[in-house]
Amino acid sequence: MRKTLLSLATALLLALAPSAEAKIAHLLPKPQQLTATGETPFSLGRAVRVNDATGNTALLRFLEETGCTVDANAAAVISVSIVDEVKGTYDYALAGFPAEGYKMTVGANEINIEALTETGVIRAAQTLTQLAEGYDGTAAIEALEMTDWPAFKLRGYMHDIGRSFIEFETLKKHIDLLSRFKVNVFHFHLTENQAWRFEVKKYPQLTAASSMTRFAGKYYTQEQCAELEAYAAERGVIIIPEIDMPGHSQAFKTAMGHSMQTDEGVEELKNILDEVAAVFNATIPLDSEQEREQALLDVICRMKEDSIAHRTENLAPTDMQGLMNLMQAKKELEELKAGKLHLHISFC
Repeated sequence: MRKTLLSLATALLLALAPSAEAKIAHLLPKPQQLTATGETPFSLGRAVRVNDATGNTALLRFLEETGCTVDANAAAVISVSIVDEVKGTYDYALAGFPAEGYKMTVGANEINIEALTETGVIRAAQTLTQLAEGYDGTAAIEALEMTDWPAFKLRGYMHDIGRSFIEFETLKKHIDLLSRFKVNVFHFHLTENQAWRFEVKKYPQLTAASSMTRFAGKYYTQEQCAELEAYAAERGVIIIPEIDMPGHSQAFKTAMGHSMQTDEGVEELKNILDEVAAVFNATIPLDSEQEREQALLDVICRMKEDSIAHRTENLAPTDMQGLMNLMQAKKELEELKAGKLHLHISFC
């Protein structure tokens, strides 16, 4: 009886013990190519030599979190190389989003990472972080060979903090958690009818409590936004800020006393966007003044098309003035598209 109980206890412990197969199977997202070699795992919680010319902070953070110390004389080593090609990976062009492919091999005393960019090194570090989880004692990384790249280059989430509000430190925690699973975009919805959450130094009334109907007086300073973007970048996350215009802008109207579509509102928006662009570095590159004007023209044309469609649906049959205004709007749209009506726009 005692032998039977001992055998059952041993079997249970073995079943509960983390295995290479289980830990590899639970990686998220699922790696494109991965083979467990069955060799001795790479033990953590010890001195490790790091050969990494990029000084990748995600990799250093992984070592700190798993109880490792960086020692130039250590026998265990992690080597990082930025290469021109990682065979077997796939990539496609998307402005502002670097290639993320990498190859990683893990042995008893050596981890080798080859990546196309520094972002690829971050992705490798995020994989190592997942593989190190779930140990009761000293963690280890299973011996393996893997090549990985994303199926989709943009993998994002959004927080609508115009309608609600999330504390600054909580935003950081969300970035920490989601970046572990290689989510790489945070859509930062900063303005809405209910509130304007981005500090504009030229117009402090935008973030005054009196201009908000939810979580009054709550907003993010420009310094916080810059800090959050840097924090996200270290984890391979791009922040895309959203400033709603001209719709969903009652908070702007309440604060400024007029809508965005007035002459005053347009000039104020230019000043506001200058401050947004100075704080957030993540932008879609446009190579020339002509491209910038065309990009803005495309947006304006889409806005006019939406407005015309909405006004057409809601036009009363007897509203002759509304009909004349609609016809004028259609004429202006056609002239804009044909280049006969010009916008006077300056870019700083």
